[in-house]
Amino acid sequence: MKRKLAAAILGIAASVSLVSSAHAQGRVLFNNYGGSGANTTFAPVNYGAGTGGTVGAGINSTYTAGLWYFLGTQSLAASTPGNDGLPAGWEVASVTQQFNTGGPGSEGIFVGPQATIADYVSGPITFAVTAFNGANYGAAPASGIWARGHSAGFTLSGIATGLSAAGNFGPGLTSFSVNPVPEPSIFALSGLGAAALMLIRRKK
Repeated sequence: MKRKLAAAILGIAASVSLVSSAHAQGRVLFNNYGGSGANTTFAPVNYGAGTGGTVGAGINSTYTAGLWYFLGTQSLAASTPGNDGLPAGWEVASVTQQFNTGGPGSEGIFVGPQATIADYVSGPITFAVTAFNGANYGAAPASGIWARGHSAGFTLSGIATGLSAAGNFGPGLTSFSVNPVPEPSIFALSGLGAAALMLIRRKK
């Protein structure tokens, strides 16, 4: 009898633990077009200069959307050429979505699945949406111009947990552009140029 009681208690404890772990995560709808009223999201992603697309036009389905997040409140400027790496303290969510095919009215838009933030419990969380044309944000495509970019960071006071319905990003997500990633040789030449300038200044 005692063994059965102990087993039952352990079973209940395990169930509670599983429920708790399932609830100790957050959820948000992963898209840049959706919602209604004050919670509307509309933030097309556009081509920047040097990417091979029409500057200011929405990117097509050769691009994929990703998601960065920071647990808490954090500021982050939208990417510019040379300013688009994952910032310290930020994490990469395990969600991606291909952009739409680029038909009339759908350029630069993606509507993805629900994103799960495994280590979210409660409180504010800051997001940034990414766009890239390689296998991932840090990888160049097999051919052609490597381009990528990310939105400005935007903070939500909280996201859905437990059984509550996931919501949109809302108006905090704003449009941004993808930019070409400089080749390593350009960085090397820049470094050599800076070193040469320092030597000249020392000699003077």
